[in-house]
Amino acid sequence: MSISLYLTNRLYLLMEYTSKIMVGNTSFHITKYNTMKKYISYILTICTSIFLLAIFTSCDDDKRDELDLSGSVNITSFKANGVEGVIDESSKPSTIQIYLPWSYDLKNLKIDALISEGAVVSPGITDNTDLSASKTYRVINGNLYNDYSVSASYSKILTFTIDTYSGTIDNDAKTITVKYPVGEDLTALKPKYTATPGATVSPSSGSAEDFTNPVKYTISYMGESVEYTVTVIPTNFSPVGFLGTAASSSDIENEDEKAAYDWFVKNVPNAEYISFSDIKSGTASLSKYSVLWWHLDGTTRDLPAIATSSDVLTPLKSYLENGGSFFLSSWAVKYAASIGATKDGKEANNLWGETNGAEAVTLSEDWGICFTGHESHSVFTGLSKPAGVNNKVYLLSSGLKVRAHNALWNFAEDWVDYKSKSAWEAGNGGVGLASFQWDDANSSRAVMFEYPKTNSKGGVICFGGEAYDWAVVGTNKYQSNLEKITSNIIDYLQQ
Repeated sequence: MSISLYLTNRLYLLMEYTSKIMVGNTSFHITKYNTMKKYISYILTICTSIFLLAIFTSCDDDKRDELDLSGSVNITSFKANGVEGVIDESSKPSTIQIYLPWSYDLKNLKIDALISEGAVVSPGITDNTDLSASKTYRVINGNLYNDYSVSASYSKILTFTIDTYSGTIDNDAKTITVKYPVGEDLTALKPKYTATPGATVSPSSGSAEDFTNPVKYTISYMGESVEYTVTVIPTNFSPVGFLGTAASSSDIENEDEKAAYDWFVKNVPNAEYISFSDIKSGTASLSKYSVLWWHLDGTTRDLPAIATSSDVLTPLKSYLENGGSFFLSSWAVKYAASIGATKDGKEANNLWGETNGAEAVTLSEDWGICFTGHESHSVFTGLSKPAGVNNKVYLLSSGLKVRAHNALWNFAEDWVDYKSKSAWEAGNGGVGLASFQWDDANSSRAVMFEYPKTNSKGGVICFGGEAYDWAVVGTNKYQSNLEKITSNIIDYLQQ
C-alpha cells in the first residue's frame, strides 16, 4: 500500500512538471523533456529495487529457517605435549596460550583437544604441529563457527622493574638490564617482577638485593630451571620529548597517538610532552632533550601545517644538526625530509590506509617485520622471536582489528624512482632496517629505516609499517614486542 501511494505521488509530480515544460521555446522544451526522462528512469529504478528487495527478503526468511544454529562451537581443552593451554574466550578471536618447558620443540608438538559435541575443527588436530607462531583453529558446528588463535611459548620472566625503572628483558639470552640513576645506592634495591603462569622465580619479588654486581635470578617450571642475569647500569637520564599538535597531553584526541603517549609517559624516564605551538612560540627548550618522538596517526597522510611552518622547522632542523635525535612513526616518517635528514629531500614514496579507522582491517595472520642483515642492531635486542628464527618478529597478533596505516619506501614497483634498496640507500641516505615479515630478504620495502648519526648531527629512525599500531581492538599477544622495540629505539637514539 505504501509503494502504491509513493508511485501515485511521483506520477502526480511528473504530470505537473509536464504541464510546465510545454510552455516556452523549443530549446527549453527539449532540455526539460530530457530531464523528465531521467526522472522517470530514476523512479523505475527505485520501483525495481523495492520489488527485488521484497523478493530477496522473503527468500532470506525462508533460508534463515533452514540454518542449523543449535550446536556449540567451543574448545574446552587444548593440550600440547600434555601441557594444558590457557583458554581466553573474552577476546575476539578467542585465544589459547600454552607455556612449555625449555626442552620442548615449539615446532613439533603433539596436540590433543576437546571440542563441543557434534563439532569439527579445522585444521585437524595432529602431531608434529608448529605453534611457534599463532595458528588459527576454526570450530564448526552446523552453520556456526568460532575461531581460536593458538600459540605456544617458553616460560619466561615478563616484567622486571626497580622503582619506576623498567628492565630490558632478553628472553633468548636470559639477560635483564635496568638503567638506574647515577649516584644512587645499589646495595639494597628491591626489584619487582612477573612471570608466566605456573613458574616460580628466586629470589622472590620485592626482596632486597645488592646490584653492585650482576645478580642471578632462577625461574623454574615443570621440573626445569634456567637462570637470568640481571645487571643494573648507572645512567645519566636526559629528558625525552613526545611531539604533538595538541596544546597539552590531556588534549590528545587521536586514540593511537594517545595510547602511544600513555605508554611513553609511564615507561620512559624524564618523559615530557611538547606541543608544536610551544616550539613555534619559542617557549620549548629543545636543547635539553636527547630524543624527540612524533607519532602521527590521523585520517590524513598530510603533515599538519604548524609542523611545516618555518617557525617550527627552523628550530627543529637546528636541533637535529646539533646532535638531537628523532623517532618518527606512522605518517610522521614524512617529516624526515622536512627536517633535513635525507640526502635527496624526498619523502617516503608509498603511503596508504589513511582513511582507515580503528576497526578497518581484521588480521587473518600475525603481522610483523623482517630485519635480515640487521639482526645484531640493538633496536631488535630482547624481542620475542619465533622459535629458531633470528631475523623477524611479530608485533600484532591474528584476530586484531587495526588501522593498517602504511608510510614506507617501496623499491619493487615500476613507478618507483629508486629501483633497488641499495640505490635508495646511496641516493636518499637512509638505511633500510626492516621490511614486512613476508619479505625474507628484507630487500623490496623499507618499513623501518634509519638516518644514522654523523659527526655532530643527530640520528633519525622511522617506522611507518602497518604492524606499528598502538590502539587496536582485541588483545594483542605481541604487545610486549611493540613496547620493547619502541623502548629499544629510544634507548638507541639516546646513545
